Amino acid sequence: MRLMIAQTNPLWAEPAANLKALESLCRLAAEAKVDLLALPELAFTGYNIFERLDSLAEPADGLIVTEVAKLADKYNLHLLFGFAEQGADGEFSNSALLLDDNGQHLATYHKRHLWGRENEFFVAGKQSCVVDTRFGKLGLMICYDNEFPEVARELAQAGAEIILSPTANMLPNAERQVLQIRARAMDNQCFVACINRSGVEQTLHYCGNSIVAGPDGEVLGRLGLAAGTLIVDIDLACIDESRTHQDYLKDLRVLKDNHAFNGADL
Repeated sequence: MRLMIAQTNPLWAEPAANLKALESLCRLAAEAKVDLLALPELAFTGYNIFERLDSLAEPADGLIVTEVAKLADKYNLHLLFGFAEQGADGEFSNSALLLDDNGQHLATYHKRHLWGRENEFFVAGKQSCVVDTRFGKLGLMICYDNEFPEVARELAQAGAEIILSPTANMLPNAERQVLQIRARAMDNQCFVACINRSGVEQTLHYCGNSIVAGPDGEVLGRLGLAAGTLIVDIDLACIDESRTHQDYLKDLRVLKDNHAFNGADL
């Protein structure tokens, strides 16, 4: 799979303008023969929108998703992006949505680990998300989920080969973020991509440093602080190669009732 990360600096609370800017990214991705274009958390509204969720959050069939789906179909791209979702019950979720290259919905993931003020406005997700595609099995998580090893482990145990995480992480966390993503990849011997954003919103200074890590924790690509794009070719054969030396998922021993037993006994 050829993956493009778009480390964007969206205009705050201007979804129409941010959607308009997406087309140039899609065109660039198509010219580079990219298979999947991934964007950050809350990619079209900005992150610090809590008091404006009533006007900026949308259902999964709202304007944002509809317009992005048109671009996915037009440019023959899978697209992953974060958005503020309003459910049928009126509750808000911090969501990531994956579309295929015909603009069809493949999966929606609701962020499980809410950070700071998110707890006041969003409902935490209750399920993990792994979706089978022609590029392999993709697992989804969002930002603060990166900091909990259990999330990536759960996705890997469910078969995820590539974990994608739309993110809106802030300074001074750039090196912390890189370390966490490399660790999530190495611990689970899979690919992990963090798609962070750049720029400033009020008092929030985003740290960029989007990264793709391979099954041995190696850095396959990394951006800096500024907005930009990164293209990485992902070869799933590297997972099997990594696991020939040691296979952490297979060899994991889980404690149950204070007795250790091999994962093969589950």
